[in-house]
Amino acid sequence: MFTKVLLVMWPLLVSACAYLYKKKQNGPNPMTGGPISTPKAFWLAYTVTTWFFLPFLFIFSPDVIVPIKYVIAFHLLSWWARGPLELVMIYKWFNWTPRYGISHDLFHIVGLVTLYYINRENFVNLTPMSNMALAFIFVTTLATVAEISFAYLFLKARSEAEEKDNIYFASDDPKWIFINRLTLTIVCGVMAHLICQAVYALLVL
Repeated sequence: MFTKVLLVMWPLLVSACAYLYKKKQNGPNPMTGGPISTPKAFWLAYTVTTWFFLPFLFIFSPDVIVPIKYVIAFHLLSWWARGPLELVMIYKWFNWTPRYGISHDLFHIVGLVTLYYINRENFVNLTPMSNMALAFIFVTTLATVAEISFAYLFLKARSEAEEKDNIYFASDDPKWIFINRLTLTIVCGVMAHLICQAVYALLVL
C-alpha cells in the first residue's frame, strides 16, 4: 500500500520540488548555479527525485524479478557514486563541468543497455511491479540520452563569463530559448511516464 501511494503521488512530488527549487534559485538568496527556468527546474527535480530515490521502490519490492533488480542496482550505484561528488564539486570546489556529466551519462547508458541485453530472456510474464521497473529502465535510458544533449548544448551556449560565475542552469534569458524548449519537450515526456505509472499503479496494485 505504501509503495502504491508513493507511485501515485510521485508526479506531484516532482512538481512540488520543481516549484520550490525555482523559487529558491530565482529568489534573493540563491545557491550556486544562477537563475533557472521552469523547464530546467522540472528537469532537475525529476532527475534528483526519480533517478536517485524512485528505484528503491523497485529494489525492495518482492514483486520485481531479480534480473530487473540487477539493472536497477547498477543504476542506483552509478548515480549515487556521481551525485555526492557532483554536489561537492558544484557547491564547495566550484570545479564541476558538464563534460564530466556527459562522460558519466555515456557510461551509464552503456551499463543499462548491456545489463538489459544480458538479462533480456528473463523479461517475460512479468508482474505489474516488474513491468513498471522495466518501463523505468527504458525511459531512464532515453532520458539520459536527452541529458547528454542538454549538457552539450549548454557547453556550446555558456559564455566564458558565465563559466567563471559558476552558471550551471539555463535561465529565462532568450539566449537559452532553444535549450528550454527542448528541455520542456523531454520534461513533458518523462512526466507523462510518471503519470501513466501512477495510473497503472492505481489500477493494478
